[in-house]
Amino acid sequence: MIPEHLLQEIWKDPGSFLMNPLTLSDGSRVEVLQSGVDNTHRGGPDFLGARIAIDNVAVSGDVEIHRSPELWHVHQHGGDARYSNVILHVVLEAEGGEAEHPAPPIPTLVLRDNLVFDRRDLWEALFRRLYDRSPELPCFPLNLQVPMRFKHKVLEKFGEARLDELIDRVSVQNGDVVTEAQLLERTYQLTMDALGYAQNRIPFRELSALLPLERLRFVRKMLAGSRHAFEALYFGIAGLIPKPSLDFDSETNEYILELSANWSALQVSLPFPEVLAESDWAFFRIRPANTPYRRLALAALLAAKYFSREDWNFRDDFFHVGPVTEMGDSPFWEYGSSFSSRLDSPQILLGDERRSAFWLNVVLPARIARLRLTGGEGSAKSLEAELRKSWGDTRTQASAKYLKTISEELLESESVKSVRSEQGALLLKRNFCDKSRCSKCPVGSRLIEKGWNAPGLADTRE
Repeated sequence: MIPEHLLQEIWKDPGSFLMNPLTLSDGSRVEVLQSGVDNTHRGGPDFLGARIAIDNVAVSGDVEIHRSPELWHVHQHGGDARYSNVILHVVLEAEGGEAEHPAPPIPTLVLRDNLVFDRRDLWEALFRRLYDRSPELPCFPLNLQVPMRFKHKVLEKFGEARLDELIDRVSVQNGDVVTEAQLLERTYQLTMDALGYAQNRIPFRELSALLPLERLRFVRKMLAGSRHAFEALYFGIAGLIPKPSLDFDSETNEYILELSANWSALQVSLPFPEVLAESDWAFFRIRPANTPYRRLALAALLAAKYFSREDWNFRDDFFHVGPVTEMGDSPFWEYGSSFSSRLDSPQILLGDERRSAFWLNVVLPARIARLRLTGGEGSAKSLEAELRKSWGDTRTQASAKYLKTISEELLESESVKSVRSEQGALLLKRNFCDKSRCSKCPVGSRLIEKGWNAPGLADTRE
């Protein structure tokens, strides 16, 4: 079923999508002189101030658009004064069989009878008009035949499978379940991996291998766990401590000298046979607030507050309750995007969206994994159920490209709202749509049962 907002696109440009002249449901001829103004700011008909000619008689008024005629009565427009000036009811298709309600006493245009495209070509034209690109999902637009309730259930089911995937990612290594100590190490490694974003994941992974928790704890004991010591540690291992220069201002040179001194002291007590270099890092097309320098400063801050502590575990206050970082925690890097560039205004190193992502994708799965390792069976299952619900019901803050694709091509432009559905969308797109595994997908399977010749289907039948 074509969503109503796409029917409105057809009405906005009848010359591109509809025959001329048009034929009303009673056989009258109608010509669209003006489509009217799209009513996006208040209630009432979809288009205001339209002009049409029915059998060469021009009339002016409003236009209401629905997918089927009975929605006029379902939405109770007949008794609403705002709809008293409607001159045309535009619907996708006429009622089939015995109508529950009589047709409204206004002319009705059935789009299905007046389209110049066949169904698939119409969808392609509408999609390119709205989004200026070709569809990505193999089953679009046929998946619009699948009820929305079913598609939402698929995303929720895949979301739960994605959570299990995240739990296994932190708790299983080389096919074996890790110990609690290994679980902490893995949580640290995955946090570092996430700090790298897409462009610098590899060097951040290498950093976590060069600086395991044991080394962080040693540095904490040696230098009292100061933020300055950990900034020197991470910037030194990253190979990103420059030499003082006249190109820098006095504040920056003082900071560089402090980093260099702390880094030299660290190398005396804890030799590092391997360090990274500036060439290992990506700087191109990265937002100033997300540069590797600021990510390293955040890694140092997290190491000082959490990772280097002997008593660090999976308490709720880690990436969840209360501020993990605050203004003033890392003064130089709240303004700095590099040693030579400054932000227009101070920005906290860890915003709410990224903190939420760490909690939902790393820490919460790790807490569930720990429950499975150490909890009593009954209480552990109850606590796991609570954590799973908390995870799934959280409103998503993600804005990734795959979510836009799922919204536009599967959910009829309805947004993905919960983390459960967001992660389900990721699993669906990555494991099924991108690999054209349509016959294994619940949505694709439904369409195949109705005769869809899905990509790769012939191969699976051989």
